[in-house]
Amino acid sequence: MHLIVAEKNISAHRIAEILAGGHKVIEKKDAGVSTYSFGNTTTVGLRGHVVEVDFEPGYENWRSEKYTPRSLIDAKTIKVPTEKRIVSLLQKLARHADRVTIATDFDTEGELIGKEAYELVRAVNRDVKIDRARFSAITPQEIRSAFANTTDLDFALAAAGEARQSIDLMWGASLTRFISLAARRGGNNILSVGRVQSPTLTMIVDREKEIEKFVPEKYWLLGLLTEKSGEQIEARHTNGRFKDQKAAELARDRTKEPLVVTEVREGTKQDRSPSPFDTTTYIVAAARLGFSAANAMRIAEELYMNGYISYPRTDNTVYPASLDLNGVLATIRNSPFKKDVEWTIAHRRAEPTRGKKSSTDHPPIHPTGVATKEGIGDDAFRIYELVLRRFLATLAPDALWQTLKVNFDAGGETYTTTGGLLTEPGWHTVYPFSEARETILPVFVNGEKLPIKKVSLDEKETLPPARYTQSKLIQRMEELGLGTKSTRHEVIAKLVSRKYVEGNPLRPTLVGRVVTEALEHNADAITRPDMTQTIESHMQQIKESRRTPDDVIEESRSMLHKAFDQLEANEQVIGDDIRDRTAEELNLGRCPACGGTLAIKHMRGSTQFIGCSRYPECTFNIGLPVTQWGWAVRTDDICEKHHLHFVRLVRKGARPWDIGCPLCHHISSNAESLTEIPSMDEVLLEKARARHIYTVAEIARSEPDALAKTLDLAPGTAQKLKDEAGTVLEKLRRRSECRKFMRNHLIPRKGRSYAKIMGALKESGVTDLASLARASAATLQQAGIGENEARALLTEARITHNGQLLKGIGIPAVSLKKYVAAGIEGPEDFVAAGVEKLSTLTGMSVGTVNRHLALVCGYLHRPIPVTIPKARLEKGRKELLSVKGMTATIADKFAGAGIINGESLIAANAKILSAATGIEEEKILVYQSLMRKKQENAIIRI
Repeated sequence: MHLIVAEKNISAHRIAEILAGGHKVIEKKDAGVSTYSFGNTTTVGLRGHVVEVDFEPGYENWRSEKYTPRSLIDAKTIKVPTEKRIVSLLQKLARHADRVTIATDFDTEGELIGKEAYELVRAVNRDVKIDRARFSAITPQEIRSAFANTTDLDFALAAAGEARQSIDLMWGASLTRFISLAARRGGNNILSVGRVQSPTLTMIVDREKEIEKFVPEKYWLLGLLTEKSGEQIEARHTNGRFKDQKAAELARDRTKEPLVVTEVREGTKQDRSPSPFDTTTYIVAAARLGFSAANAMRIAEELYMNGYISYPRTDNTVYPASLDLNGVLATIRNSPFKKDVEWTIAHRRAEPTRGKKSSTDHPPIHPTGVATKEGIGDDAFRIYELVLRRFLATLAPDALWQTLKVNFDAGGETYTTTGGLLTEPGWHTVYPFSEARETILPVFVNGEKLPIKKVSLDEKETLPPARYTQSKLIQRMEELGLGTKSTRHEVIAKLVSRKYVEGNPLRPTLVGRVVTEALEHNADAITRPDMTQTIESHMQQIKESRRTPDDVIEESRSMLHKAFDQLEANEQVIGDDIRDRTAEELNLGRCPACGGTLAIKHMRGSTQFIGCSRYPECTFNIGLPVTQWGWAVRTDDICEKHHLHFVRLVRKGARPWDIGCPLCHHISSNAESLTEIPSMDEVLLEKARARHIYTVAEIARSEPDALAKTLDLAPGTAQKLKDEAGTVLEKLRRRSECRKFMRNHLIPRKGRSYAKIMGALKESGVTDLASLARASAATLQQAGIGENEARALLTEARITHNGQLLKGIGIPAVSLKKYVAAGIEGPEDFVAAGVEKLSTLTGMSVGTVNRHLALVCGYLHRPIPVTIPKARLEKGRKELLSVKGMTATIADKFAGAGIINGESLIAANAKILSAATGIEEEKILVYQSLMRKKQENAIIRI
């Protein structure tokens, strides 16, 4: 068997489809992992790294006195499977393979993933031939060529990736553990430090400091407005920025009519076509379309794996001679951009544009297949269009501008204006993402005199340096050698998820700044790019086989030990500084009830809330959603009304949930429920809020005397208000229970929300589980729930509601399960069935059933049925079984229908009894006849 190992499942599937050449590909699953087979070939996809580097056992305990953070620098590492099912299947397939081809992405990371697969295969099949297929696009031509010209794994390239893995683990784990322990942080609140992450964060912090220290300088711009042929024209003073106000005002005052044309200078300007996309320039271009770096790379990766674009992780900006540009054009000629492709072919430049960077691993990013918006979705299609149009632009001719510069004189003051006309659009024809703005001026002649319509002197201020956008930061990281083309966007995403930075442009949070400054003051090598640049250069030497991984790792250990010499000497200072300064990051402002400090509180588990620093004297608090919805953080925005910082919920992989001012949110989210209290009018509501009572629960749980005093109410009125609040609180509890039930049982679907469904149900009078259980399927369908879903939901609602009801009545949980299994769902079913049937159906004793039935009848205010003694039941059953042909099974069915002896059998309606038991009517008539004769004979004998 020929086994092909791809980096991901989707790649494995596409490679199989291509190599099968039209033959059927059979998909099989083993423990949930897919394989794709044709002929004697099977492909299997990994999930990126299926093993990871970790420390040997013993280092798990962060607070261990033996295994300190520094000890992690020299700790031995092992490889641990992270995808056990994939590893197991890979080795199972490898045992039967006579050839294995590694078909992972061809870059450092892909080669390391390939080496990991190589080692897993070798562990179970030492002699199998293993080769390597290298490709830059998952297209038929590329894949067939790659498998026809396989080579060996590049172990030097993989070794560089392996060394980076070990170094990143060593630096990240030891420094993160040290800083977190020093600051007494753990769980979800650890303080992350990394070899690339920390210098990148430092750049963002340093830029913020530059902005804060920036002192704006005033300057003045002088301009005028003239007119020619009915067209208004703006001209600016040739001095540019005036730094002296008096000089600017003097120039303004000297500006007098006429405005004389002193020079007309015409020219042309070549607007060169853009160079091909590498990873960084692609991310910058995608950012202009509104895509974050991480999202842009995620979409590009998906397009690559589906065969629409080439490999998106590349440093190359020069098309290699081996890339068939004509073939690419022929392919995308069938795309929705056919006209643009044909225009490019008709106007194609002699040679494609070239960037400054050239490498041999992958060509620049370019289209490789035909995609449609309907086939891949809006966002993916926008990225596909960007890549396709950039490719066309690199083959399109340069644009040509006709330029015009006109100089003027007005009372000895010189002014100028410029214009530009795009005479040959060139590449702009196919690449609209780079705007070409024309400024068309009328014809001017030297000596011509024009009127001055307006003279303006504008006061301006110099601006501070701009914050980094994600794309600009990636450009700067590339310039400084921080990270790789594959990891830079991931580093930024990690800074965001760690809550070190926020927004775009990026700005540091308080905790991000504090951690950076603590490291800068005590071990600045960690925050400077120099050390990381050195390590990255050594990685390149490993790739070129000029250094060994062990040598580079050992050098990195030495650097880290030096950093720890500084850190450990200042551990107490670092910890105190971080704790003191980051306490502020949770403070929101003054408590409205007592004047203390309101702060976000993160408890163990998933609970978080806003509480007062003067607790327990002040019990004011505001609830927050559990951490499942996001980790609560403070933002810099402040509420104008309550002077509290806004709160945001941050969750990895999801958009932040901006709660805004927590008190405004608290008031608005409780406003409707407060108005449900009958006695709560507008005057009382305003009085309650003025006394910092915002919820129904606060009123329901107050002591009447305290409530009367707080709200200035009569004792009786306060008691009534409390009682009404208690009733509303119970309603709210039931509503909440219903919402939770809906979330647990209704599958989320695009285009419908739980809130809309609950709103529609509320209008129909369905507000809790009890009313839901009584609702009709039509009511649920009108609320936006499908017919089958509605029926299933109603069944589940009735079972759940009746179960709660019976449990509340006093039916034990164990017995309740038996009743439900027997089809007894609610109180009415109990009464209708009767003792004998219940006992038979559940297998419980008559005495137990009698006790339960008494509880249910008490709840329903019904008389308790007369209890039939056990002896009488046994005697009646014996009597039934004495009839010829009567079996125990039939007797049980009769008992379930209330037939407990011969007398009840004779008195029964055979037709009705047949329907209830499923026993044929004729057979029942026979049993009744035999029972009559038996009883008649008994009377005769007497």
